[in-house]
Amino acid sequence: MPLLAALRLLLTVLAIAAGGALPATAGTLRASLSDDLTTIDPFVFPGLVSSGVLRQVYEGFTAIDAAGNAVPALATRWETPDGGRTWRFALRPDVRFHSGRPFTAADVLWTWEHHLTRKPQPGYSAFYLRGIEGAAALQQGTATALSGVAIPNPHTLVVRLTEPDALFPLYPFLFVDRGMEAEFGPAWPERASGGTGPFRLASWRHGESVRLEAHAGYWNGAPAVDAVSLAVLPDTNTLLARYDAGQLDVAMLPENAVRTVVRQPRYDGQIAAFARAQVRYLALNQDQYPPFRDRRVREAVGLALDRAATVNGLHAGRAVLTNGFVTPGLGGYRPDAPPPPPFDAGRAKALLAEAGHAGGGGLPPLQIAGGPNVREEATYFAAQLTAVLGIPVGVRIQERAAFVAAINEGHEALFINGWTADFPDPMDQLATQWHSASPTNRSRWNDPDFDRLMERARGLADPDARDALYREAEALLREQAVAIPLPVPQFVALVRPGVTGVVIRPDGTTDFHAARLP
Repeated sequence: MPLLAALRLLLTVLAIAAGGALPATAGTLRASLSDDLTTIDPFVFPGLVSSGVLRQVYEGFTAIDAAGNAVPALATRWETPDGGRTWRFALRPDVRFHSGRPFTAADVLWTWEHHLTRKPQPGYSAFYLRGIEGAAALQQGTATALSGVAIPNPHTLVVRLTEPDALFPLYPFLFVDRGMEAEFGPAWPERASGGTGPFRLASWRHGESVRLEAHAGYWNGAPAVDAVSLAVLPDTNTLLARYDAGQLDVAMLPENAVRTVVRQPRYDGQIAAFARAQVRYLALNQDQYPPFRDRRVREAVGLALDRAATVNGLHAGRAVLTNGFVTPGLGGYRPDAPPPPPFDAGRAKALLAEAGHAGGGGLPPLQIAGGPNVREEATYFAAQLTAVLGIPVGVRIQERAAFVAAINEGHEALFINGWTADFPDPMDQLATQWHSASPTNRSRWNDPDFDRLMERARGLADPDARDALYREAEALLREQAVAIPLPVPQFVALVRPGVTGVVIRPDGTTDFHAARLP
């Protein structure tokens, strides 16, 4: 390695290890994050903020473009000769990791095996890998390699599945440089950047900032800016003060700030809004709160909330209200689906009385849990539930990482949750939230009929046939009142005049690859 390149790599490693930022350059785009990262480890499910950053650093077979469509990324093509039972992937031959090492099929296999064997918990993608031949044996320790993967040559991968899976190429695999662990040890994500994306991770200062530096050897062309400096600014007043002072080029608005900002004339022409491929709902954990096991109680909660009023009242019209669990923009979304049932206090009270809880009698107090972004929404809904149903309902807002940990462990009874699509198919928003085997089924709901619908849909190559099963699955979720669908807000940002090319994809990734400074 040339001396200059080696010195630069050493400085990057030291900066990441120390949590320090590298010096700014003239080509640095200054943007914000609405919350701190929860992790920089690509094997851990990171949440929306972290994944939006990590997807600039790591890539998979496919990506989601600005319109929400799947496009080739590290795979140039894929084919199946047998209806999704076997997949053959052709990988890009000209891709290099941030370390300079070439990306090959061996890195794909290493990444997958690491997800399946990672301790103490499997990696996030293990859920999507469970259908590969030999995955179960590898996880159980009765095998040392993933037998269902063959590598005919460095840029070809053949995958054999136990059952057909028509969606396998779309899954959110983030492939990792297999040399990282050998060079830096198991804690390598804290010390080096192991992806192929347009930016490499230069530093992360917990609670303060993240710095991304352009990957000059990126297969799709080097970014137009030298670096992106991301300041962690969850407080709206601080965020706007920094933007107004000219210290930010792009300000990502927290959801609870949109209503205030879009109504201020001084920001006219600087507001950019983007569709969000998210399903959002008020989750009801029946294990944590036994009264929720009665469907009448669950339905009463939904009828006691005036969800339509929040679209303009809390979101300033920058939100979409649906009555389902598939976001607008995905194939299974039905704009002609029945609208959400209107706010009906009388019916809600009657259902609660039928369940033996007239006036909220016998119901333990509740708290609506959530991250900082839903404080106003949670407060509004808590007040409605208390007033209509007579249940003492409070609000518990937690720092994002603590909240995600609590719902992942099933500790919250009532909470506002959202899931932004990792790949452009309704399976991502249905199975991830409600399949009994999903690691992100945070309300712990379990229904064998729903699981069977998901497994059948996964094996169907015909999108129309899959869509029919998705609609049946959504109808089951609505009929069982397993959760309360909530309005889905848009992504909204302030962009300084003259800054161009900044795009927020529907999956929540702020794409800086084409960003240009004035």
